Amino acid sequence: MRLVSRVLDRLTRPPILAAFAILCGLSVAVVGIAYLRNISGPVEPGTAHVVTGDYLAFLTGARVLADGNGASLYDLDAQYAVQTRLAGTALPAWQPYVNPPLFAVLLRPLARLPFVTGFYIYAAAMIALGLLAALALVGLAPRLSRGRLDAATLVVLALAFHPIARTMFGGQNTVLTWALVTGALWALQSNRSIVAGLCVAFLSYKPQYVPLLFAALVLSRAWTAAAVAVVGIFVHYLMGAAFIGADWPLRLAAAMRLYRPMEAVNIPTHFSLLPFFQHAFGGRLAPVLALVSAAGVLVALARFAPRARPGDANFPLTWALLLVTAMLLSPHLQYYDFGLLVLPVVIALDSIVRDGRAVALSIRLAIAAVYAAYPVIYETHRLFQPLTVVTVIVFAWLCWLGRGARLRAAARPAAPSP
Repeated sequence: MRLVSRVLDRLTRPPILAAFAILCGLSVAVVGIAYLRNISGPVEPGTAHVVTGDYLAFLTGARVLADGNGASLYDLDAQYAVQTRLAGTALPAWQPYVNPPLFAVLLRPLARLPFVTGFYIYAAAMIALGLLAALALVGLAPRLSRGRLDAATLVVLALAFHPIARTMFGGQNTVLTWALVTGALWALQSNRSIVAGLCVAFLSYKPQYVPLLFAALVLSRAWTAAAVAVVGIFVHYLMGAAFIGADWPLRLAAAMRLYRPMEAVNIPTHFSLLPFFQHAFGGRLAPVLALVSAAGVLVALARFAPRARPGDANFPLTWALLLVTAMLLSPHLQYYDFGLLVLPVVIALDSIVRDGRAVALSIRLAIAAVYAAYPVIYETHRLFQPLTVVTVIVFAWLCWLGRGARLRAAARPAAPSP
């Protein structure tokens, strides 16, 4: 048994871990390039199977704006007509654009390009954002990135994680969300308040993440970042008002109500609390259980999150807890959004090392198991949604680390009065 433990210990540490990272990175690069080379349009030739992820939905919104029909952006019938033209065929399982207008505005320049050209530009942008986020992650985890090899290992492992790689190459936008959340934390920790505020403002394209992160800016008195975020979000609103109309938030809400029955088929692949209970129990009991669980998550957040300000050593742990809380409370969290957990997990590991402790072999094995077996874990959603269970475990782990940080802060002698 000791021999097995020693072998596993070596496998989950550099330099073997670095070799594993290189193999993962090369595999992802080969698969990604092959996938991109085979893209000839939004659907697989001879079928109605969409092969470009949600990019077709994003492009649909951008095309509506590019055609000068912003007032009909959240008209699902108008979207269906536009998407049918883009796909070249009527899609039985079509994908409407039900995001705030910011993302459609950003993609508007791609709407006039040939589909494949636009998709390549989009993928290149996501890859660049992923790389920037991974480099920011290195800055946020100095104990895990003490040397160049360690830093390179962290970067490659983060980018090669299946849901991160999938969203870089596959037409999703999770890597953009990950880059904004990671970039905001990096900017706060390095005293770049304007950059942090802009990152939070851009997150308004996925508004479920904004309230808790903005609350963190206010509660930690990061006033410059909070002010920039408010201005940026207001500019987002004005941009939508110019293209769509001043009542665009109401139109978006109405479109989402119409979209909800269409999205019901995907509930098993969502892993936030409400879809989890809808899939596991259904009926009227599901929202009650989800509400009780959400209340428990918020209570735990308030009780265990370190009371830290930007620049403090414990602030990344607070930010990580806020992100996982937002994920659990989110009404829409698809399986590929699991990649967002890269940031909280890295922050947790770095916090352990910063406290002068070694990362237990059991923790390293658990992370390695989820990392390697993610596709298999995801596929078991037909029975239940294990990604929710893993996310709750990560949340509980962060709470445990946060509790320890708060206890150590309370035990630290107060600074003498001047």
